[in-house]
Amino acid sequence: MTYTASRLADLLDAEVSWLSVRATDRVPGPDWVHCATLLEEQLAGADPTYGWRKALQDDYGREYAIEPPAQVAAMFVLMWYVSVPSIVAGLSTALTGVSPDVSPESLAFRRHPTAHYPVEVALLSSELVEPEEAARQVDRHTRAFTDSYRPGVKLGSRQRRGAVQDELRAAVRLPDEALHAARAAEAFGLDLQQRLRTSCCFVYALPNVRPCSGCPRISAEI
Repeated sequence: MTYTASRLADLLDAEVSWLSVRATDRVPGPDWVHCATLLEEQLAGADPTYGWRKALQDDYGREYAIEPPAQVAAMFVLMWYVSVPSIVAGLSTALTGVSPDVSPESLAFRRHPTAHYPVEVALLSSELVEPEEAARQVDRHTRAFTDSYRPGVKLGSRQRRGAVQDELRAAVRLPDEALHAARAAEAFGLDLQQRLRTSCCFVYALPNVRPCSGCPRISAEI
């Protein structure tokens, strides 16, 4: 079957209930985040995700009536950002054997107005790539973000890079019928039998919240 970026957007849109995906030739609107622009600012030493983290931090404060630990919002924002290229590339290659271009110039997203995670993604390029090139693009794109991310709290390299592997692994395993999952896993260097996450979201640091079932803290506490 011959695919186009528009066809892949439709497939991804139908497969992921919480994420809308479209193909377009421009950033859809002023409330959208162009990945290349965000990275350019962050690599120049600015903190373009401050408002994103602050909104999440304020919500936690209101919900739990505490001053929430800053690492929770910091880690969620990191996971949510890297999920954009990871979900698009991982899920697409598992379903079809090809991926849209997921370099920073080719992706934009819009955050949910109250839950703050990426709820819409725009594919800005018509180019399609093989799984191996998709893996290189995801690595370059996410590494540019994780290596320059300065949220004001310590996040180790295992947390930062582990989040990318966790998002890719979840994306490849998401479809009920993923005919190309094995090739996708090989290209991205994934062990699809791994059940515990590599990274931790730190949500357990909030009052009366237990680690999720895939949390690496579970194995550490056994």
